[in-house]
Amino acid sequence: MARNDFAKQKLNFARIIGLPAGQEFMLTEKAPFQALNASSLDTYLQRAYASRFDYQAALAQVRAAELSLRSAAAGHIPSLDVSANLGDIGVTPGQSNGTWQVTGSLNIPIFAGGKVHSDSLLAESQLKQARSRLGDVRGRIDYEVRAALLDLNAAAEQVEVARSSVDLAEQALTQSQDRFSAGVADNLEVVQAQESVASAHESYIQSLYAHNIAKVELAYAIGDAEKGVKRYLESNP
Repeated sequence: MARNDFAKQKLNFARIIGLPAGQEFMLTEKAPFQALNASSLDTYLQRAYASRFDYQAALAQVRAAELSLRSAAAGHIPSLDVSANLGDIGVTPGQSNGTWQVTGSLNIPIFAGGKVHSDSLLAESQLKQARSRLGDVRGRIDYEVRAALLDLNAAAEQVEVARSSVDLAEQALTQSQDRFSAGVADNLEVVQAQESVASAHESYIQSLYAHNIAKVELAYAIGDAEKGVKRYLESNP
């Protein structure tokens, strides 16, 4: 059962940090408890908007749609094209003569009103869709960052509670051992105290794992999971 849980936890960890599906890896270093001095929510959100590829891609689509709309709206504006050519012609360089040519054309759209209008409507529709997708991505990032911070705070509190439980359980074990040595308690009390200590340590280990996963999820939410996981687990970002 413990091996199964460990394997699932590794799969979850690999998914969060972006490892390819099915890639095997081995944990070689311990990750002790390290409190995270979290920055402000706005700071994390700005980092997420600047780093996450899904947001940057949606933002680029909005910009492209805006340019398309401007291009479509300019379809009814007259355009002027001018081209020039300067060269040299002759049998030898000493007998050559310079040549030049300048041409120009003026394009005045007269019967393109319907096409310009339809192109503009299409571009406006595409711009609205792009802005809607950008809003969805922005909202999802906002939720993921806020949720990661809430999970991180809750996990840190869980670690403190679990640590206190370990201290209390060890104190209770010491007292039961003293009573047993003094002959005022039987061996059953000592065994039960030892079980409480083992259970408290197990809860503490689980709380450490939850806290470290919460830090990794925060790194993922702000787009820093691939490069920043080790930094988040070892020290404060």
